[in-house]
Amino acid sequence: MSDAASDAPLRSASPITIEPLPGGYDRPGARRLLSDSKLPSAIHKVVKAPFGHTVLSLQTLDAVVEAFDVAQQAGQAIQGALMEDIAQSGSLAIPEPTRDQRLFVGAFTTTVLLDKLRLGLVPLAPSPKIESDLEADGLEDLLEVTVGDLLPRLAKMATNYLQTQAQQKPEAADPKLEAREGWIVTTLLAFAAQLHGAVQRLTHLGRLRPFGIALAKRRVTVGELRYEGFHSRAAMDPVTDLSPVRVEDIVGNEEYVQAGLKLARDVAAFDLEAGTSPKRINPVLFGLGRPGCGKTITAHAIGNYFLDYCRERDIPARFKVIRRTDWASAYQNASANQLVKIFKEEIYGFDGVVGVYWPDIDTAFASRGSGDLRMEEKNNLGAVFGIFDGTLIPKDGKWFMICDANYMQMDEATRSRIAQNPFTVPGPVSAQDFVKLMRDILLRDVRRFVNPDDPRWLEAGQACVDSKLSGRNVESITNNIRAHVQDFEYPNDYFKATLERRREIIDQYSKRVTVDDVIERVQQFAEFQVEAEDKAARDRFENEVSDMVRQLNAGRAASERAAEAFQAEIEKKAGAAPSTT
Repeated sequence: MSDAASDAPLRSASPITIEPLPGGYDRPGARRLLSDSKLPSAIHKVVKAPFGHTVLSLQTLDAVVEAFDVAQQAGQAIQGALMEDIAQSGSLAIPEPTRDQRLFVGAFTTTVLLDKLRLGLVPLAPSPKIESDLEADGLEDLLEVTVGDLLPRLAKMATNYLQTQAQQKPEAADPKLEAREGWIVTTLLAFAAQLHGAVQRLTHLGRLRPFGIALAKRRVTVGELRYEGFHSRAAMDPVTDLSPVRVEDIVGNEEYVQAGLKLARDVAAFDLEAGTSPKRINPVLFGLGRPGCGKTITAHAIGNYFLDYCRERDIPARFKVIRRTDWASAYQNASANQLVKIFKEEIYGFDGVVGVYWPDIDTAFASRGSGDLRMEEKNNLGAVFGIFDGTLIPKDGKWFMICDANYMQMDEATRSRIAQNPFTVPGPVSAQDFVKLMRDILLRDVRRFVNPDDPRWLEAGQACVDSKLSGRNVESITNNIRAHVQDFEYPNDYFKATLERRREIIDQYSKRVTVDDVIERVQQFAEFQVEAEDKAARDRFENEVSDMVRQLNAGRAASERAAEAFQAEIEKKAGAAPSTT
């Protein structure tokens, strides 16, 4: 078979599922494999417990056995899926994988092994800080062999790594047994992480990238891990951390929404196999608006639209929300390095198209005009400049980012890079907007209790406009209305009733709300808001006055002390002067 077959890897979209078995698939075989590699002996030589292995070293070996057992099954499954695809070519010749296809099977098997190793070992000891990957020389020759030959070689690599580290690290000879036990686990975790990094360079940046893209189009589950290409996540974890909001839930911000949807469709059109986009796009959408105008909910709605759009067309996609806790650090250079890692690995390194939302981006980067920019902030600015200039990851149409801010408090250089496609995000602005937001969206679950057909709802909407309320303010008001509607005591027969009867009881006991009540609540909230703002302004004024008074008093006291010191010095000199008589 020619190497051209590798241009269409894993054409079938049938799922691949490796279910965990109580006794494993072939754990005795995995134990023999590890015994032949001398890994248990290498571990025991470091631990040197009086009665053989300790509890922790046995747990470590069990985790390693489990990882090799599952990896062998996963490798055989992916090999079988590949051979099935090759057989569908219509040729009567005996299927023979190409070198790239053999590399793909080896890389996936190794990735599963390392993922399972980390899952099993992380609960046993702290994870090490890894600053480099294993050398990639000979990696392709290692991965090209069959699954049956690959796993023994990987076990031997782990043994050699452990033995080499034991000769170099004083922790391996620590007099405390528990310290040596922990060192064993940490060292195996370091091996797994470093080898994973080397394999990842081949699968994400090298010749196996098309296989990762094709694999991402299949549902591949290995135990508790769900694979998206060569990336894994817990199968039960949500695919995204977006709120379950849809575009039709957005009120106002129409121009901003449509720009975001168009950008999402353009990125979905990226040709993953060719690695290029059919059109040039500006991947950054920037929104500026006051707090509560709906910037966040709009971005989440666009993100959900993007994922649904890609899912319907079998396009591998993910959406990442950048949170300050994901990258901010107190350590020098750590924040910028983590930002670079997120964008290079989680966003551009993903085997598919990616959407990103970075809320309140202005708070992440201090203005260079402030005069006291810390080195950490300078590094952060350098990282974000690389993102937006296209020097860190290419602006090639594979990803897009929505970012927003409440205020334009960035300097000109930062603002010009981030706000390349700027929009003002006003939120709901008309009476009709507020009616739709309150009655049809935020109160839709109790809509029948708020007199939805009353024409005076427009007056309620106008009251919101007149009071200059934001969408967040209206959400607070509707939450109170909902609580009022549902404020009733359950009758005794409710707990023995059928579901249908319970719904009837809820309808019977729920309170009705008139439009007059809605208007009154809007006015009360507006009065409270004005009073709160006035109080905040008065407090700020009083604090500023107090600061000025303290400064004046401090200045006066300093002047008095300086004068007293000067007078004392004069008197001292006068007393020390020689007599002339």
